[in-house]
Amino acid sequence: MLAHPTLPLIRLAARLLATLFLAGAASAQTPAPGTLTGRVQNSIGGAALENARITVAGSSREAFTDAFGEYRLPGLPAGDVTLQVFFTGLAPQTATVPVTPGGTARRDFVLEPIGTPAGSTQPGAVRLDAFVVGSARDTNAASIAINEQRFAGNIKTVLHTDAMGDIIQNNLAEFVKYLPGVDVVTDQMNAGLIGLRGLPSNYTNISL
Repeated sequence: MLAHPTLPLIRLAARLLATLFLAGAASAQTPAPGTLTGRVQNSIGGAALENARITVAGSSREAFTDAFGEYRLPGLPAGDVTLQVFFTGLAPQTATVPVTPGGTARRDFVLEPIGTPAGSTQPGAVRLDAFVVGSARDTNAASIAINEQRFAGNIKTVLHTDAMGDIIQNNLAEFVKYLPGVDVVTDQMNAGLIGLRGLPSNYTNISL
C-alpha cells in the first residue's frame, strides 16, 4: 500500500507544534526577573550618600548611588537577594530582600559611623572624643573625598577643603596650588593662572 503524500507533512507539523508547546511550557516555568531600588543615607543628618557601592552577594552585580543617594538593580532573579552596601568611613551593611517575579522591591539603607555601639537605642549614637565638632566634620569630609576618588570612573585626585584651612579671598588658584602637578602664576601677590603637569596655563580648562 502506498503512503499518502500529505502524511509526512502532517507528521512534521505535529512535531513542530509539540516543540513549540514544550518551549512555551519551559519558559512559563521560569519566573520573570525583578528589580531592586532604594536610597542610601548617612545616619548623621540624613544626608544622601553619592557613590555608595551596592553589590549582590554571590554574583558580580553591583551598582552605585547617584547624587540623590538612589540606586537601581534590574534583572535580578526572583527570590531572596542579599545586598551588601559599602561607603568609605561608614560601617557596611548587609540585608536580604525578597524579589518578586516581574516586580520592583525597595530597600533603603541608613549607614552608621564605624564604632557605633551595638544595640544602641539612639540611631547614629557615637562615642566621641574631646574634639567633638572639629573631629566629626573633618572625618566626614575626608570620607566623602576618599570615597569619591576610590570609585571615580577615571583617574582623579579629590581633596576636601576642610584640610586646607581658610582660603585667601576665596581664590580657586590659592586652593588648587596644593594639588600635585599644579603650578600657579601669580600677579604680584595674587594667584591668577593655573598650569598642569608643566604645561602653560593657556592649555588648562577650569570648570566650576
